Amino acid sequence: MRKIIAALVALLILLVVLIPTGCKQSESWDPARFDTTLPTLGQDGWYLVFEDDFDGSRLNENIVFGEQFSGNRQIWTTSPHAIRWESQNKNKPEQASYWCPDMVRVENGNVVITARYDDNHQCSQGVCPANARFTGGIETRAVVGDPNDNKGTNDDLLFAQAFGYFETRVKFPNAKGLWSAFWLQSSNMRKTGAEGVDGTEIDIYESAFIRHKTKMGHALLWNGYGEYGKVSDYIVDTETDLYDGYHTFALKWTPLYYVFYIDGVATWATDAGGVSHVKEFLRLTVEIDAGDRYGPHGQKIGAFDDQSVSEFYVDYVKVWQNSNYEPYIIDDDCFAGDIDLQN
Repeated sequence: MRKIIAALVALLILLVVLIPTGCKQSESWDPARFDTTLPTLGQDGWYLVFEDDFDGSRLNENIVFGEQFSGNRQIWTTSPHAIRWESQNKNKPEQASYWCPDMVRVENGNVVITARYDDNHQCSQGVCPANARFTGGIETRAVVGDPNDNKGTNDDLLFAQAFGYFETRVKFPNAKGLWSAFWLQSSNMRKTGAEGVDGTEIDIYESAFIRHKTKMGHALLWNGYGEYGKVSDYIVDTETDLYDGYHTFALKWTPLYYVFYIDGVATWATDAGGVSHVKEFLRLTVEIDAGDRYGPHGQKIGAFDDQSVSEFYVDYVKVWQNSNYEPYIIDDDCFAGDIDLQN
């Protein structure tokens, strides 16, 4: 407990420095700088927020909420029903990738997200083309605005949290030309006024390593995706075939740093960007290559096979919070700066 108190006192000093001036990105991982131990539920301020084993026939059934949870209990929806990536080849518009709720189902204790090419797509909501590459995702925000725009005009946050512990158990789609991801994002991470403190895209993992199946990537992105955008990422070799069976991926997000875990082992820790202090929503998604055969972390992911069907399995999602971190949450509206709406 003394370590936690000392760390939080240090945070007050850190915030005074970071918010007005930005911060220098951490360029390497020194394990000695961070507490990389896994949190223990029920000790040192940690308490359960929710656990979803997807035991039902649809989203939002049989979620176990912690005693202190008081928010909306319909926390999941499907990712925005819209085009995700335009085709990289103007002569092959069918290589465009769409997120469609029809690609998401719940069965046998898993969320299953399908990825496939379809030349006669019968969309249940009538907003998809007949010919394209289709996949999807689940997340804890709903886009408000044009249903054909994956950014929307603003977000309806069904569930969002700053700091805590986030864990999922998944089985990757073992195929070329696509990747899955577990990531957190804030509504205003595209603001450019306070580095990553006012919102950071936190990529707990991105499975873009079909050519190197023991490797995995973690990443942080802040200041949007345009000319002011900044990125810090890390690729780890686990020496385990991560495309074989189920594996767990987790994040411990404190007011001072992030720690990433694969199968319970700390694989990266960093304070790059200054550490987000705003509430962020959860996303589990599949992305399909739009023709260039590249994925995150500059990885060659190969060509998507339009004759194949791939599936991503999400076994559970767990979220914990630490009461010692909660006083350091900052409301989005406290930050000045413009949102980069073009990127």
